Amino acid sequence: MLPDPYNRLPDIALHRVSAASRETLFLQGSVTKGLYVVLAGRVHLERMGPNGERFVIHRATAGTSFAEASIFSDRYHCDAVVIEAGDLIRIDKAAVLAAFADADFALSYGRRASRQIQAQRQLLEIVGIRRAEDRVLAGLVAGLLDSTVVDFAALLQLSPEAAYRALRALVEAGQVINPSRGEYRLRAAT
Repeated sequence: MLPDPYNRLPDIALHRVSAASRETLFLQGSVTKGLYVVLAGRVHLERMGPNGERFVIHRATAGTSFAEASIFSDRYHCDAVVIEAGDLIRIDKAAVLAAFADADFALSYGRRASRQIQAQRQLLEIVGIRRAEDRVLAGLVAGLLDSTVVDFAALLQLSPEAAYRALRALVEAGQVINPSRGEYRLRAAT
């Protein structure tokens, strides 16, 4: 049920959470209880910009964990918002800290964290692309449009309007196809 190394933790440290779409699991500044693993659904870790815009700093899907930094912090550093309803497991931070005494657990935890860091770095590289069309195209190539265009725009740190304009330009340029409303795919190479 849980990915390694979390499957090694005692059942008493695991708390099942059923979450509805747009439910907030925790808010920035709230006291940490532990990290989460998504069994089904999607969760975004978000921060708010100075003008109220939301920025996705991490997206968690089935089989991935989030809020790992909470293990070493007293307070959460962002909001966790459920994007697609599903089931999660909250893992008590004390149990994870205790499990670090087991070298195999610690090594597996480190491997998992390094894979997530690689994915986050890829996203940072994409977000660093200045021109909206190029950023959207890179996001499509990376497979980041897996929900709504609004969520895709937030992930790329673009306004929804800028993302839609870029997608329209990419369709007009023949690089992307739009087979139905809200659906965009790269044009297959011929």
